[in-house]
Amino acid sequence: MLHLRYPIEDLEEALAEGISTGHPDMPEFVADPQQIGAIVAYIRTLDR
Repeated sequence: MLHLRYPIEDLEEALAEGISTGHPDMPEFVADPQQIGAIVAYIRTLDR
């Protein structure tokens, strides 16, 4: 269960700030508030 291993609130913050990878050719991922809500809502459905 993902939410037990990683607090969803922390994920929301990370998505809002932008996620970078250690690979220099990969672009930074930044989600807008609507996308963040959709991603978090989806992750919460995985717990069912």
